[in-house]
Amino acid sequence: MSSPPHYRWSIVALTLVNQALALGIIIYSFALFVVPWLGHFELARSQVMLAILAFQVATGLLSPILGRLMDQFVMRRLVITGAVSMGLGLGLLSQATQFWQIILVYCTLLPIGMLFCGTLASQTMVSKWFTGNRGLAIGLSAMGTSIGGLIIPIVVVTLIARYEWQGALLFLSVVSTAILIPLNLLVLRFEPPLANPEPGADQLIDSRTWTSREILTSKAFWIPVVALIPINAAFVGVQFNLGAYMADLGHDPSLAAKLIAVTSFMMIVGKLFFGTMGDRIDHRILYWTMALLMIVALVFYEGSPGKLDMVIAAGIQGFATGGVMPMMGIIYSVRFGTLSFGRVLGYVNLVIMLGGFGSIFSGWIFDSTHSYDVAFWVFMGLILPGIIIMFFLPPPEAGASMSATKVVQH
Repeated sequence: MSSPPHYRWSIVALTLVNQALALGIIIYSFALFVVPWLGHFELARSQVMLAILAFQVATGLLSPILGRLMDQFVMRRLVITGAVSMGLGLGLLSQATQFWQIILVYCTLLPIGMLFCGTLASQTMVSKWFTGNRGLAIGLSAMGTSIGGLIIPIVVVTLIARYEWQGALLFLSVVSTAILIPLNLLVLRFEPPLANPEPGADQLIDSRTWTSREILTSKAFWIPVVALIPINAAFVGVQFNLGAYMADLGHDPSLAAKLIAVTSFMMIVGKLFFGTMGDRIDHRILYWTMALLMIVALVFYEGSPGKLDMVIAAGIQGFATGGVMPMMGIIYSVRFGTLSFGRVLGYVNLVIMLGGFGSIFSGWIFDSTHSYDVAFWVFMGLILPGIIIMFFLPPPEAGASMSATKVVQH
């Protein structure tokens, strides 16, 4: 049965909601639980950061496997599996009595929830439904991550203040499950077309399946993901330590939630900008813009920033990192097509998880020096090589020609 006209835009709306809940709860709200966990479990900051590091490592390791499943199985079942895993994981977190239990949930149930309800599944679905306006569609879908970061941390900080961290997690478990399962059962009624119906080189790319060896031996795969690792490291290094950083500077914990909201709002702007421009401008120029803005944000975070400095830094960081998700989707979909997109993005997540060291590295630097400044300068230095290697990114036309040649040969 064919899908109704404009059905593909309902996929954009659905994935926006899925990502808002998944990333808003698991990623953007993590910083708000750090201070309560530090006191409750009597841990150092680097120890608390083990939870989010375990999550990122597990997410990276599972990405190629679950990404391949997304290319082979009905997405409806996989997304529902993710919603159940996330709801169950949050519920178990609320009952934790020892920190190893929190780490265990963060490296098992929550990665499955994130991959099937978050960015990997969402970008895979949107990329398979769109050819024309793909950058815009990915950008609109990815806005969900920022909307979640804008709204959910403010809700979470209120819940923690009223019901403690355990009650907040239990509430998030019930609400996320009650929204995600019925919504996805209602909307996910059709599968995307198998190939791009539009003529030209894109059709050849979209009608081709890439093997793992072909993906992992391609410059078009390695150059963008390696360049994005330090930006990811800088983002998590700041974001997951933000609650503790605000406490160090003598600010109210609610300021951390407000800064996350500023970051998230500007990420919405960044996603729209980079998503729209990704269909029109050289991808290297867009990456260089993101990288340079991230360096500027780190300069504002460094030292002893006042509230205005923090707001400016959060805004610049949000705009810069807002472009990462849509740019990943655009860069890889136009070079590898959509039939193997889940697998390609799975390998991307596997490699980019190396940036997850940023959270525990920042915590370790603070435990050693009682300051985050060294970490910020290290992140700035690591971004510079990424700027250089992006000069060598093959253009989409090269990928199209290569794909066309191989399709003819086959």
